[in-house]
Amino acid sequence: MKNAASPVTEAINAIEGAVYAGIKKFGFRKHGRTLHRFVSEDISQVISFQCGQAYRGDTDRMWVNLGIRVPECSEREFFPSRPVKKYYKEYECTIRSRLGFIDGGVEKCFRVTDGTEAAANEILCDVLNKVLPVFDILSERRAVLTRRRDFPSFDVLCRNQILLEESMIYGHLGDVEKARELFEKHYRLKLEEYNDMTKNGRRYYLKKGERIVYMGQDITAQEDGFVTIYGASRGHLDYLDGLAAKLGLR
Repeated sequence: MKNAASPVTEAINAIEGAVYAGIKKFGFRKHGRTLHRFVSEDISQVISFQCGQAYRGDTDRMWVNLGIRVPECSEREFFPSRPVKKYYKEYECTIRSRLGFIDGGVEKCFRVTDGTEAAANEILCDVLNKVLPVFDILSERRAVLTRRRDFPSFDVLCRNQILLEESMIYGHLGDVEKARELFEKHYRLKLEEYNDMTKNGRRYYLKKGERIVYMGQDITAQEDGFVTIYGASRGHLDYLDGLAAKLGLR
């Protein structure tokens, strides 16, 4: 016999169900806490409901995450296989944001025990008026190349990878020279960042007693203020070197 759902779970189910009912006609399908649709055959567009963690005591809190996944950008292959999953989750996307962030502000956090109807209405209104119009624009590869930068608030997590991801899309579209050009531009930027941090360091703000350990440096703040850490990891550059070889860009 199935255990009865908790009031919090019932509230989240009600909110998610109401939002899904409002956007199902646009091609979204429900998979657990994820609402997903494919556009242009293999590009994923995702709306997911993230609940708070029990160990933090905030299971009644909920956030709404947004994502767009272009397969070659996620898989770092010019010609990835066609979708091998029925759906993809928000953390598998490369263009990612949250309700609240897309307005240029702070993330929206809904306390579901305060009432489901108001939360569902607010979320659905945002999805219909703010999210789907952008999803509709960024629904094919050429549009991602030409319009992605128009929506920086939809791209709060991976915007430092735009050049690399544009390189992947151009490679997928068959323009290897453009792919190589953008790849090398991304590489040069990352190399400059590496050289700058190695030479000039990076400043971190520590409160008195806080400690930071990095590349052989072990600093405990004697008072509130900034400390400078020198050195940098070549991990991303090494990854790019290997990727360039794999893709035939060098």
